[in-house]
Amino acid sequence: MRKSLGWAELACALLAVIGAVACWNAGVRTTEFPAVPDVSPAYSGTFYSGSWIALAALAVIVAGLLMVDGVRRLASK
Repeated sequence: MRKSLGWAELACALLAVIGAVACWNAGVRTTEFPAVPDVSPAYSGTFYSGSWIALAALAVIVAGLLMVDGVRRLASK
């Protein structure tokens, strides 16, 4: 029973990492601006959404805790 719960926690940790990557990608948006003749060169701007980045950080923390506990359950007798 303990080992199966450990494997389940590791699987959930993997899902949390995948969710963290998805949240991070949703939180970063890059926009390209064309050059305006005689005024400014072309440039790109990056917008970071704090709520998506915070959710990604929370998912990484949860994944880390699940991994530690899952490995502990698998390593114990």
